[in-house]
Amino acid sequence: MRLGFRTRLVAGSTLQVVAFVAAAMLVLTVLTHRYAAEQVAAATEQARTSFAQQMALRMRSLRRETREFARSPVLLAIAAIPDVDEATFADALAGMEAPLVAVLDPQGRVVAGRDGWRAGEQAVDAAALTRSLTEGVQDHVWRLRNRHALVAVAPLLQGGELLGALVRGEPVDDALARQLGTIAASDVLLWQGTEVLGAYWHTRPRGDVDLSPLHRLQPTAMPSTGATLELTVDELPRFGLALPLHRDGVMVFLSEDLRGIETLRDQARGWLLAAGGLLAILGVLVALHTAARLSRPLRGLTGAADRMSQGDLTARVGELPQDDELGQLARSFNTMATTVQRLVADVTDKAARAEAANRAKDGFLTSISHELRTPLTGIQSTAELLQQFGAEASPAERDEFLGTILRESERLGRRIGDALEFASLAAGTTTWTLGRVELQRLCEEACRRLDSLQTLKAVEFSILCPQGAALQGDREHLTQALWHLVHNAWQWSPAGGQVELTAREVANGFTIEVADRGPGVPAHERARVFEAFAQGGDVLVDKPQGIGIGLKIAAEIARLHGGSVEYADRNGGGACFCLLLRTGDRPIDALVAQAAAG
Repeated sequence: MRLGFRTRLVAGSTLQVVAFVAAAMLVLTVLTHRYAAEQVAAATEQARTSFAQQMALRMRSLRRETREFARSPVLLAIAAIPDVDEATFADALAGMEAPLVAVLDPQGRVVAGRDGWRAGEQAVDAAALTRSLTEGVQDHVWRLRNRHALVAVAPLLQGGELLGALVRGEPVDDALARQLGTIAASDVLLWQGTEVLGAYWHTRPRGDVDLSPLHRLQPTAMPSTGATLELTVDELPRFGLALPLHRDGVMVFLSEDLRGIETLRDQARGWLLAAGGLLAILGVLVALHTAARLSRPLRGLTGAADRMSQGDLTARVGELPQDDELGQLARSFNTMATTVQRLVADVTDKAARAEAANRAKDGFLTSISHELRTPLTGIQSTAELLQQFGAEASPAERDEFLGTILRESERLGRRIGDALEFASLAAGTTTWTLGRVELQRLCEEACRRLDSLQTLKAVEFSILCPQGAALQGDREHLTQALWHLVHNAWQWSPAGGQVELTAREVANGFTIEVADRGPGVPAHERARVFEAFAQGGDVLVDKPQGIGIGLKIAAEIARLHGGSVEYADRNGGGACFCLLLRTGDRPIDALVAQAAAG
């Protein structure tokens, strides 16, 4: 029979408490009477050895890291700069992991530093700095304004010249005491003379601590193995070991209950009862910790559900293989979250596409209605004039009326043709025909189709094309694409201007550049110049004729021929559109093959 999660949680926590207390009591009962005397010496020696090793490793690491940073080419190069300021050292010092970092000049003044150092202040006199650096990297205890610091000092040498010194370290304060106490598992006091520099208590005293035994201790008279002391804490004796933290005079006190160990055999009953109660408390704490660890996944599931309710659809819960029910619940939640995220993404994407389609449709209808209404109005008004005054008009006037009708009819036809071509390309229903296309004839035909517009504004066209340049493609659609670029250049060229068509052979294709001497495309309009229905210019002042799909049609035809249409400013002013056409690996080849197979 499989127990549920709640039952296993309660049973497991209870068993852990009982097993922990029983095992601890059994071990204490056996060891109390056997090793009491040995524990006194062992505890003292262990504390002394552990602390000595800890400090040796700490100082060795500090000196080694300081030496490596002092050899940094970047730091040396900055230190060699005459009259260098503090800001120049900012980036070099930022990567040095140490609470206190400073760069000193050869006279011992701070050039740059952070966290306790102030530029320009005298950190140490020049003679003391020189003595400190005689044997390379040294460690010291320095006083910085209102606190002491444990530092390593490394020379900054370049070409045998002393540029200064790099100082790295950490304050001798409560934080250092906490680190030492955490590793040594004891209370720690740091002091020098009568000044307490830092303290760490596993159990903070409720009242005053009598530190007079520490103040009476003379560091010079204390043996290297340290000395045992007794402090009065909360009116109770607190025994420990006093040791030198550093040769510069800072001392450390590590508290140890040595007297309790010495009298342990005489107080076995009371000790075991106290230990049992303590172990019971620890067992309860372990049980609570275990319960918290086991219930943490439930909090994670609740948090993920809350984040999802607030709109974070990426919230997930990690797999929980250690518990069947919670693991299955987490997997079900993740599956549900993935499904919801996918559905929301689909709905959002469809809504965005629908909104974009509506905007495009509205813009297209507005533009096409205007562009169709304008020539129709011209045709209608001219025909009415011809009907009303045709009998009285001279032959020249009738020719002018008929010419106007013809031009507006051609304009109307072009607009309808562009709209139908755009719709065909968008729907993918265009019929494609491949054949040999000579680029010289392609350019000439595109320019020739503008002959009827030269009466409105004369623009000179020049063509520069390599002899024999040709490729396989749809001649009519390529002519149409190039015509749109040429027509755009004619449209924006000044009267009497010049448009240059230049064909070049490139890797796996050709380019045809159409350059005019018009105003060019402003920088803020280039991102949308190839969008459907987008037109340059001021819509109230200089809006061009057309519905804004010419460049889009050209770009789509170029894409199907494996290329593109790119814009660049022409040297000397004006616009330059580059039509790139590829000779292989093109979508049009696949379309023609599919049409043939169909």
